[in-house]
Amino acid sequence: MDYVLELIKKGYQKVIDEGSDYFDEIVDTLKGISKEILEHIAQTDPKLLANRDNLLLAIRITECVKIFDWILLGLLLGNYRSVNKELRFMIESMCQAYYIDYNHFSTPLGSKFEILKALGNYGNFIGGQLIDKTKLNKALKKKIKEIYGVLSNYIHPSSEESRFLLERIENSGTKNRDRLSPILDVNRFDEISLKNCLTYCNNVKEIIIQINQKFENDFIEKKLL
Repeated sequence: MDYVLELIKKGYQKVIDEGSDYFDEIVDTLKGISKEILEHIAQTDPKLLANRDNLLLAIRITECVKIFDWILLGLLLGNYRSVNKELRFMIESMCQAYYIDYNHFSTPLGSKFEILKALGNYGNFIGGQLIDKTKLNKALKKKIKEIYGVLSNYIHPSSEESRFLLERIENSGTKNRDRLSPILDVNRFDEISLKNCLTYCNNVKEIIIQINQKFENDFIEKKLL
């Protein structure tokens, strides 16, 4: 435990202090997101809720709530890229779960995981191609693709993802003998990245709720196979 505390103090205390003015906003935003998702789940049609133990969507939504707890810590520590990676994962996992539950509603949960594995091995079950395969409406598909694309820019090596590195190298000037050393430094607070992440968190929260709402509507309208 002492080692962990020392690691945080040495590697992350500076970014925590630099972002202290945003502490309440970060906590309130993430707590609000989790609360809204849980309230949405509580209002689910009782007949659909009775099937929750057999739904991949139910597992993924529960997982998303836990991930948002982790994201809160990530934002406080300045791990913006990791936050965006988690957000993109949530979008993809929800789309996969929706696709499988929609097309295999009555299939046992264990078999659904086998289907997920098979579809993953087959390929094209990620990203835009996955989103296109779902029975989500066009407007929601467009919204999902837009935020998924933005988040992907921060996950893959790109100009957005590399901005920190360039700024650190430029700011180091000639003071350091090794001009690349700043990129190995600790995380640092970045107001722009933090605000973007909070916006993306709310965007992904809306997508999670809208996908689940669409699935509930499908259930009520008896569109599930």
